[in-house]
Amino acid sequence: MSNIKIKDLKFSYDKKNYIFDNLNFTLRKDKTLSIVGTGACGKTTLLKILNGELDYEGSITINGLEVKEENFLELRKCIAVIFRDTSFITDVVKNELRFSLENINEDPAIIKEKINEINEYFGINKLLNKNIDSLSINDKTLVKILSYALIEPSYIALDDLLDDLNLRTKILLLNYLNSKNILLINVTTNMEDVLYTDYVLCIYKGISAIDGKTLDVLENEKLLKRLGLSLPFMVDLSIQLKLYGLINKIYLNKEAMVKNLWK
Repeated sequence: MSNIKIKDLKFSYDKKNYIFDNLNFTLRKDKTLSIVGTGACGKTTLLKILNGELDYEGSITINGLEVKEENFLELRKCIAVIFRDTSFITDVVKNELRFSLENINEDPAIIKEKINEINEYFGINKLLNKNIDSLSINDKTLVKILSYALIEPSYIALDDLLDDLNLRTKILLLNYLNSKNILLINVTTNMEDVLYTDYVLCIYKGISAIDGKTLDVLENEKLLKRLGLSLPFMVDLSIQLKLYGLINKIYLNKEAMVKNLWK
């Protein structure tokens, strides 16, 4: 089963000022994760470490495989990390989507089948022959993510990329990843997006300030606000209405809350 274990992680770019100082965290099998924190807390650095780009102290395993240089190729099957500045390999959408599959010597018939599948799923037929530079931010981001998702790694980690997708595309993508058993790790500055994952890890001064199931973390309103993090709108509203005794639980969508208030 898929899982990620971080034990006693220490990391510093200059060997003096540690970004991580004994960070410990375990992502339970078959669970998705949001990583949050204020600016420069180390969110992107953590993804670079998971991607095998940086040397570190401590122990990190993904699906039981230690994150280290000699395991680089095997790790690519476990996790695909996509950063905001991740560049495209080709100029045309269909070539970009094919590239990752061709790079692992996938059978041409399988490649065609997979491209047809995502074409139908996302309705991107009009994009396939377009130059990537001509695409909108939404479509460009979708193509970037799909080019990695097509090889079906255990995890796909996004460095604040969900925020570049419109709501329809975002929901389609999350459903697609779920259908392929690809687990999402989402580094985000948009607290609304943590509602799409099972767990939340909040990083503060090199350690886990709070982590756990998403709703359990979000209900810790005072701590999150002290850490400089806002609550998703519906969660914040639910907490305020609970204080007045108008509702008795957290609601994640407006329709359910309104129905409860007016019953």
